Amino acid sequence: MENFPPWEPPMGGTEQVHLLGMLDRLRVTFRYKADGLDIKQLTFKLPSSELSLGGLLQHLAAVEDEKFTYFIARERPEVLLELTAEGRDQFAVNPKDDPSALYQRYDTMVAKSRRIQAGVVAAGGLDAPSALEFEGRHASVRRVICDLIEEYGRHTGHADLLREAIDGRVGEDAPFDYLPAWYA
Repeated sequence: MENFPPWEPPMGGTEQVHLLGMLDRLRVTFRYKADGLDIKQLTFKLPSSELSLGGLLQHLAAVEDEKFTYFIARERPEVLLELTAEGRDQFAVNPKDDPSALYQRYDTMVAKSRRIQAGVVAAGGLDAPSALEFEGRHASVRRVICDLIEEYGRHTGHADLLREAIDGRVGEDAPFDYLPAWYA
């Protein structure tokens, strides 16, 4: 598909390929919406909300950690535990925080999630049980990934509104040639 960006989901393929393609497109679009801002811009809030792009970066890093590191890989969720130990609200960013640290935390977690995702695919797919348990039943990895797609959909919409208010950047997707460091 030479007329499509590399992060665009395929025009045909399996359910697994489509789900993972949708997730990556949302990740890339969200990252583009949050990209290149200083701390003042990353902490900007609309009058009607407490959300900021920096807070969304931090929150989605924690969500990636929870969903992939903890629920899927069954490993210790470092970002989630770090924020909890510091008593930090996932959505709250300090105006003294270093913007590059916010971007780095998010990018690192997405890269880690994508490695775990590749391992799940290599091991046989999305039907494997996750560590997410409710009333004695474990959700499938597919369910966890669908939950993450829903989370990104919601917050990418928030990011659209915030970024437009900050500097007028609009658009449904990132530009064709936009690739975050973790996209390979």
